[in-house]
Amino acid sequence: MSSPRGKEDVRSALIEAAAELYAHEAAPSVRAIAARAGVNHGLVHRHFGDKEGLRRATMEALSEAIAADMPDAEEATALSFDELLARAFFATKKHERFLRVLLRAYLDGEIPPVLSRTFPVVQSLITAGEARGVDGARELVAERVAAGLGWLLFEPFIRQAAGLGDGEPAFLSELDIDG
Repeated sequence: MSSPRGKEDVRSALIEAAAELYAHEAAPSVRAIAARAGVNHGLVHRHFGDKEGLRRATMEALSEAIAADMPDAEEATALSFDELLARAFFATKKHERFLRVLLRAYLDGEIPPVLSRTFPVVQSLITAGEARGVDGARELVAERVAAGLGWLLFEPFIRQAAGLGDGEPAFLSELDIDG
């Protein structure tokens, strides 16, 4: 694999490498991220200022990618709320990676405004719930997001402790808010 060249290619390679490492490691070093990206570690500082600047840029890039995947208002109306929720949490590796990076950042003491300025999954779910006239849509979405994040963080433990087999988590299959 050749090293990325040019500002945008280097930034993209660093963001991709950071996303992959942040999703699976507590605190990857700048050198580890740069090595994964195939660039000199000094380029992290040139393009992002510091490691935290790279983390913020990574969260923004992941958030923007998810926003591009979320259905527009017309498509969201055609999907059940259950389908939207499943799509938000389990539809693509991109979404799962964003959520894992978000969870890792929280465990490292970061707060949402530092990590991301937009929350497309949550906003899409709230909009869909409100469009359906769901009472307490914001609270319901908050509950389901909490369950989804908890599932991503503790799935093996939850499955074993509750004696669950493989398959869709109960909090997705048990939803009944579409009427």
